[in-house]
Amino acid sequence: MRSELDDVYRRVYREPPYLEGEDDVARFGVLFAEHAALPGFAMTTVREAGTIGGFAYGVRREAGWWPGRATAPAPSWLDGEELFYVYELALVPELRGRGLGRALLDDLLKERPERFAVLASRVEAPARRLYHRWGWRKVGAFDSGGIDLLALALS
Repeated sequence: MRSELDDVYRRVYREPPYLEGEDDVARFGVLFAEHAALPGFAMTTVREAGTIGGFAYGVRREAGWWPGRATAPAPSWLDGEELFYVYELALVPELRGRGLGRALLDDLLKERPERFAVLASRVEAPARRLYHRWGWRKVGAFDSGGIDLLALALS
């Protein structure tokens, strides 16, 4: 399954605005293995013709956790809350426009015990408009610029 995930990642993130290469795919593999070993890891996939064409995964984060690269602390209404941090939502181009990205995210987040989910999104990413339409709201930013933190109330 890991090679299929790597292939999806490669195909999604080689496109603009990401333009990632093989070093980035290798880094994804390392991070995925680290995340998968954490308590509270959850993942969902979508298959087309027997092959993984998309995936979403995340990890439960304890109260008080906030990304170290954030430019400011968590908003007060998130501070002290357990969060579900969505690390990746990736769907190959030919499967887009069919509601599968939303279905992946909905499946990942259904019945979560946490009250809020958080994810990072590039400002210029095409998915950004979808996140906004689905109810995600900006709650912070990363220090590298051009990447915002978005939150969604789950309950």
